[in-house]
Amino acid sequence: MRISLLLIAVWTLALEGCAALNHPVDMTDTPVAAQQYVTDQTPDDDYPGALTGEGNDYSCRYGIHMESKGEFSPPKAQIFANLLAQDLPGITAHKVVLQRFDVYYNRRLRLIHFLIPLGRDPNMGVFTFDKLLIDTNPEVDRHPGQKQAGCDNAHEGEYYPSEISGGNDVVVSWFKFTVDDHPYEFRTFYQFQPSNDKKAQTDGIDAAIRMSVKGIAQQIRL
Repeated sequence: MRISLLLIAVWTLALEGCAALNHPVDMTDTPVAAQQYVTDQTPDDDYPGALTGEGNDYSCRYGIHMESKGEFSPPKAQIFANLLAQDLPGITAHKVVLQRFDVYYNRRLRLIHFLIPLGRDPNMGVFTFDKLLIDTNPEVDRHPGQKQAGCDNAHEGEYYPSEISGGNDVVVSWFKFTVDDHPYEFRTFYQFQPSNDKKAQTDGIDAAIRMSVKGIAQQIRL
């Protein structure tokens, strides 16, 4: 009976891993910027489908979902413009070109730990007061040699396990843009307790984006 229950649990998690998360990011409640000051130069989505990426347990992208352009409402560039203007009103008088705004939901370690018990998580005793980490130099590997949760240094949804409290899912977001031709690039990590409730996960993604833009706004010099 015990073996049967274990097989059922593994099969359930395998099915969960194979299904795309498909979490719509609805921010239609955000105040619209007074004027359109952001030029959208973000490229088309380029991420493997569920069967070869997030749903394939042989892939380093297993358990990592990229929020597609179609999952954002309004469009990503408009969300970015609205949130940035909300936290930095003076930005609307400047020229902003958005080159990247990618959001990944990473639940890889949670799925792997259920499928293959790995013993006690070395980060279970880690306490993080602020849920958000902001990397101001995301192209640099801060922990050379450390195995990342995801595809090592792919500049996608991977993160360093040593920086995250054990048992948490992580929303990894990338922002790249210019303000009056001055370049900015950030990567943020938002961690929260995982839940199988889709609304709770969507709320986590929403909070990650809002908090990320608020933190980034503080780094922009006009």
